[in-house]
Parts: sequence; structure tokens; C-alpha cells
Amino acid sequence: MDNRTILKAFGEAFLRSMIVLMAIAIVGFGAFFLIRVNADSKQKNEIVANTEGEPSTYSDAELQAMLEEENANDTRTTTEEATTEEITTEEVTTEAPDIPSTDKNILVLNSTSKAGLASSWSTKLSNSGFGNVAYGNYGGSAETQTKIYVSEDNMGKDLAEYFSDAVISVGSLDSGNYSIKGGASMNQVDIFIVIGTNDTTVQ
Repeated sequence: MDNRTILKAFGEAFLRSMIVLMAIAIVGFGAFFLIRVNADSKQKNEIVANTEGEPSTYSDAELQAMLEEENANDTRTTTEEATTEEITTEEVTTEAPDIPSTDKNILVLNSTSKAGLASSWSTKLSNSGFGNVAYGNYGGSAETQTKIYVSEDNMGKDLAEYFSDAVISVGSLDSGNYSIKGGASMNQVDIFIVIGTNDTTVQ
């Protein structure tokens, strides 16, 4: 066998070997690509499953019981809030109402130096619907603000509206600090009004 024949046989064998190697490489690359695609797809599916949440393992009866318990808690909360609102409303409405002064014995006293002021205010209050109003002299020192002394709480607010800046206090005056004029007679005075210098003008 000559050299030419040997080289030709060797070349053909080498070419066949290269073709086989290339085929093996292509098959291997294709298998690697398929494995990689499948792995990426599986990982993506796991991410989606984690994002969307796994299917519930509770039965229908258990889910219904959980729903009813949640609704019961909402009902209890609403009931407690309503009860709290009712208690608050009751506290607001239990405050004692104002006591009208229209049927009380009222004595108007003048602490200022302006003559006839107690008489003028007495007439003003009588004409405004206060039934039993008398006037007299005040034995104490002059007051700036008009002071209204009442026998119990929540009384005298309807009288304070007639004066500029009256102060209401629960209490009374000692009989030595005043005298009644105009022939009026009061066995018991429910409200004393001591006119101050802020109210020397009768409106």
C-alpha cells in the first residue's frame, strides 16, 4: 500500500471521527439546554406558588367555623362600642337641669353709690317675669361685678343673663348686711343680687 492510499484512509478516518465528535457535542449541548430550561421553569413555578400561596389545607367545615367566629368577634366589638356610647350619653343627660328663678324670692341690693339702682333693677326683673322681687340697701363694701347668691346649685343662671359680668355663688347674706325697703316682706330669701358698679345702667 503506497503512501497516498494511507493518507487517504487516514483522512477519511479523521473526518469520520470529527463528525462523530461534533454529533456527540451537539447532542450533549442540546441535553444541557433542555435540563437548564426545565430547571428555570421549575424555579419559576415555585416562585409563583410561593407568591400566590399554597392551596388551603382546611376543610369546608373548618373554613365555615372560622368565618362564623370572625363574624361573632365583629358583632361583639360593635356591641361593646354601642354600649360605651350609651353610657356616655347617659352620663351627659344625667346632669341636673337649671332651676328657674321665676318663682323664687329675690332680693336686689345696691352696693354702688348710685341712688335708686336696686329699685330700678327690681322693677326690671319683675317686668321680665320674676314673680317676687324686692329691693333694699346693702351694708357691705362696693362691688365691681354683680354677685348673685343662690340657695342651691343650678339656680340663678336665668338672672345672670341680665347683667354684664355677674358671678353666681351658692350661699346667703347675713341679715346684718342688708335691709329690705319698699314695704316688702320676705320670710326667706332664695336669691340675693348685689348690684356692682359694672351694672349701674338698667337696660
